[in-house]
Amino acid sequence: MSDLRIGVALFVDGSVYSDEGNFACEYHGEPFEFFSVSDLPSQTIWITNVDLGELILLGLQNNPKIAHDSYFRTRISQITQELGLVDLPLEYQSSFLAELLGVTAEMGRIELGLTQYPAKSLVQAVGQLYGQREYPAGTSIFTISEQACQRYTSTERTRHIQNADIFSFWMPRYEWAEELLGMGLPVSEGAQVIDPSSLPEGGRDAVALVLWAEENNLPLFAKIRINHIEESVGRLINYGTGAQKINTGGYEARNQRQWCAIPELSVLAYSGDVEILKVVVAGGWNRSGLHLNKSKIARVSYSYGLLSENIWNGLTRKPNSFGSVSKTLQTAWMQSVERMKCLRVAERLSGLGMDVLNYGNGRITVSCPPSVRALIPQAALECSMLYPASLKNLNCYSPTVSNDPFTVMQNLISGKQYGRILEVNKMALKELAESKK
Repeated sequence: MSDLRIGVALFVDGSVYSDEGNFACEYHGEPFEFFSVSDLPSQTIWITNVDLGELILLGLQNNPKIAHDSYFRTRISQITQELGLVDLPLEYQSSFLAELLGVTAEMGRIELGLTQYPAKSLVQAVGQLYGQREYPAGTSIFTISEQACQRYTSTERTRHIQNADIFSFWMPRYEWAEELLGMGLPVSEGAQVIDPSSLPEGGRDAVALVLWAEENNLPLFAKIRINHIEESVGRLINYGTGAQKINTGGYEARNQRQWCAIPELSVLAYSGDVEILKVVVAGGWNRSGLHLNKSKIARVSYSYGLLSENIWNGLTRKPNSFGSVSKTLQTAWMQSVERMKCLRVAERLSGLGMDVLNYGNGRITVSCPPSVRALIPQAALECSMLYPASLKNLNCYSPTVSNDPFTVMQNLISGKQYGRILEVNKMALKELAESKK
């Protein structure tokens, strides 16, 4: 067990300026009211519901005992929505989250072989151990990586819905991570420009290029120009707000992608007129070597799901103490794969009448009008997604008795079975600890 403790400190309305009604609780501790940061014991890392930007403004980001709301990659506000905690007293929330996130931290320490809990964030710790170093700025590999990277997409908004539910569907984190960790990732060393004469159709046909790359299992990146894109896909894949901020002067909102990996090019090629300007193939494939604990309990554990998300996302981080996203071919490829998978789900939800706001990192955020609200459980089932317990008066699609981890997880969440959620976490932690002996 780590000597350093971990806990949760919740400020009223997520404001560090709040001076009453705040509650904190250590992992395996009792909740207590606090009035300022100075009241929090210094031997504990306190996960707060305060945004990192606010902590930076107050100079608290360098305080070794204060952590921001996305220490575990998924923000506390998102966890609160997913589990339907928002209507509960802050005292209870702090106690429950301390147990939930305390187990997550302990799982991370065991899984990664750490002697202490990470000081800044769990995803940063994974990046330190397994992240890839960037090529120097100005090199062709760095430029390709930088322009092909995109963490999420904010869609083009077309309407404002009255009385809408705004929330996020999310992919089961264990299964999402298992898929991403199991795929090959491009190796930067030995990357080569491919002469157009060696490409199918002389590199003039984007669809032919995609088919060729997929048939030959090539880690291919292409520099492109989008001349036209189909309307519905164009709105969802908007390269305006959600795009990497490279030199965007003179481009239309949907024509700001310069380089992209094959998973993204495949979507674009089949959805419009895409011109291929240059093709580069990475030096080969590599696998992360990271694996999840393969058990049913781990699949159902909410805390192990949070850990799983940090593990795959950590592969996109720099191997340093800052934890920022690494501009590498590996990062660009992972982001491309997972964003395009999210896009396909976003298309389905949009077709049902939901207004997709953004997607990526295993989530799709929507504005759902009252007219299609009843479709949420069925849509989640068909797209293999989970939906939050904060949505009230929905008929859960899942049978009450099932051995399927996905169904069990949704029932635990929809039923707000907080005691059972913590019990499953404890079982998963015990199993993980025994597997590492």
